[in-house]
Amino acid sequence: MLQKMVAVSLYVTGRLPSMYDDPLTFRPERWLRESRKDGEKPLAFSHLPFGFGPRMCIGRRVAELEMQLLISQMLQRFDLEPCDQPPPDLLQLVLTRPKDPVKVKLVDRQPATT
Repeated sequence: MLQKMVAVSLYVTGRLPSMYDDPLTFRPERWLRESRKDGEKPLAFSHLPFGFGPRMCIGRRVAELEMQLLISQMLQRFDLEPCDQPPPDLLQLVLTRPKDPVKVKLVDRQPATT
């Protein structure tokens, strides 16, 4: 029996000009509904980090909630500032990750004065 395997690289598809305007620019607002032009929808299946359908990651909802909670708590308490280092090289394995540690400073926020 002949079996075929299909592998999709999120790193590559996330940088295709046919999928995204200016794909190499960091623009997280591109995912907000308010930033889209009237009637414009994102391309279906253009970003599937957890898979899709019956074989989708069962931990997707928990992972997304955990990420949102962690990020919101960090941003309430700290300002994130980049350290003086060039952008990291990426290492392609099963998951894409930085080749070397990414350094950031967590700077305590000053309480707002009223």
